[in-house]
Amino acid sequence: MFKCNSFFQWLTVTVIVLLAAGTTWAGDKSAADKISLEQALRDFYQGNYDVLISRYEIDKAYADYIGARLLPNPSVSFNYTFSGLRSFPRANDNTQTVTRVEQLIELGGKRQLRTSAALEGLDASRFSQKDTVRTLLIGFYTLFFSINADILNVELARSELTRFDRTMEIANMRFQAGFLSLVDYTKLKLARIDLENNLINLQSQMNNDVEQFSLLLGSVAPLTPAIEVREDFTEYTEEDLLKNACQYRFDLLSIEKQLKASDINQRIAKAQAVPDITVGAELDTLGPRLNPGVGLGFSIPLPLFNRNQGEIARRQAEYNQLQVQRDKVKRLIVSDIRQAVNNYWTAKRIFDTYKGRKTDMEDLMSRSEKAFSLGGITILDLLDTERTYRDFMTKYNQAIVQGNLSRELLKVYTGEIK
Repeated sequence: MFKCNSFFQWLTVTVIVLLAAGTTWAGDKSAADKISLEQALRDFYQGNYDVLISRYEIDKAYADYIGARLLPNPSVSFNYTFSGLRSFPRANDNTQTVTRVEQLIELGGKRQLRTSAALEGLDASRFSQKDTVRTLLIGFYTLFFSINADILNVELARSELTRFDRTMEIANMRFQAGFLSLVDYTKLKLARIDLENNLINLQSQMNNDVEQFSLLLGSVAPLTPAIEVREDFTEYTEEDLLKNACQYRFDLLSIEKQLKASDINQRIAKAQAVPDITVGAELDTLGPRLNPGVGLGFSIPLPLFNRNQGEIARRQAEYNQLQVQRDKVKRLIVSDIRQAVNNYWTAKRIFDTYKGRKTDMEDLMSRSEKAFSLGGITILDLLDTERTYRDFMTKYNQAIVQGNLSRELLKVYTGEIK
């Protein structure tokens, strides 16, 4: 008998351990299906369509750089002059052939200036592409943490539905015992329908956001972000953030490179006033004996009227325009940082307010359930308390998510790209 009981005890413990292991494994598998923020960023850089499209702007700028370094091609011409159009061409005293090779030689350092301008333009394209990624990251983080809010709200709705079912069990016993009226019992049943519909709507919203997030990452399979919200918030100062932004904001770095390229383009326009020389060599033959002759020559345009005045004025206007645009970008950076800091501190203060009252709300909800089970409060009081608790927890979830989102956006506005 002792051995039999020992066997059943051993079997019971084994089953419990296996079930616990299976539950742990299932939980790990569920967690593995979620994508972390770090992994989502890697997938975003590798698979986002707009990021991939923007990279080709660098390739196009590099192609312009290659073209700017090339020398002009030489030209070859051949002329054959004869008389006697009624018969097949043949050599006579009037027959003449001219074979000529010409090469354009650019003066004024045009090729070197053109290469330098293209190189500055290539660097500007690289910075512009990074700034495009920075701008896209705003939408990435917004959607990532929106799904975090969806997940928290779905979990809250499920827990509230489970909590309400426990309340329904107590209400059913009170109703069967005659301590709860049919009207109040019916109100509870109708209130459960609202909870079920709320859960359905929240799940639908989460599924739509997950699909949009998967498209953002360029993934065909649905990708659900993991919960990445934290309750700790770092202290930031506007001065330090502005200092970092002036060093790392790619739109400012790009406009600086564009200004350098524009300055070189002004010098190119002025260099265009220096005429280029075309040098050539030719081989001539004359008469039936095709007596050869060699000739050399050159041609140069005379800049009497057109000295490229219009292009010089245009390039000067472009440079002035870029200077104003740089001032605008600098002012925009200040505005972005100030608004981001304000949003961050506002979100932090709001979250601190809800965080300080979370324990009180949970205690109020627990006390109300116990009071209802003992008949100390009415069904209307219980429903009102549950509604207040759900509204509070929903706003709590929104506050913590908004705080985390504001923190990441603050980094993006300073030019930080992980």
